[in-house]
Amino acid sequence: MLLELHGNVSWFGGPMDEGVSPDEPLAFIYDVEDAPFLFLTHQPPNTTGLARRLNPRVHYIACRWDYDVTPREMLLTQTALVRAPKTGVILRAFPADWGPHKDTGRVADISSGLMKELMIETDDEVHVIFPYTYNRNEGVA
Repeated sequence: MLLELHGNVSWFGGPMDEGVSPDEPLAFIYDVEDAPFLFLTHQPPNTTGLARRLNPRVHYIACRWDYDVTPREMLLTQTALVRAPKTGVILRAFPADWGPHKDTGRVADISSGLMKELMIETDDEVHVIFPYTYNRNEGVA
């Protein structure tokens, strides 16, 4: 484990995220082909940025990654473990962006689909471990 975070969370990305501009890029994913499984098959109308093209049903996460510790290549090939203490639900997520801004007081932004499956809401607490390697004895999806 290189990164372990505890704190509040919010959601981001996808066609319904009006908190990002229609042309907003992602920090370390430069093209859909870098991680095609994260994206909708078509660009949402009136948008050009990858942040709005993220598929909100896919489990993805943004943290304030230290690229010296977690370089781009690692972020594109490893997953994070995300646990919601409130519900006890634990799921994996793909790194998709850098954030949230420190001023928010949050440690992570996640997809709305992941938030729904964790059964949490904005500003609930999460525990994030990166990278996470699946151990079949742990039973984590």
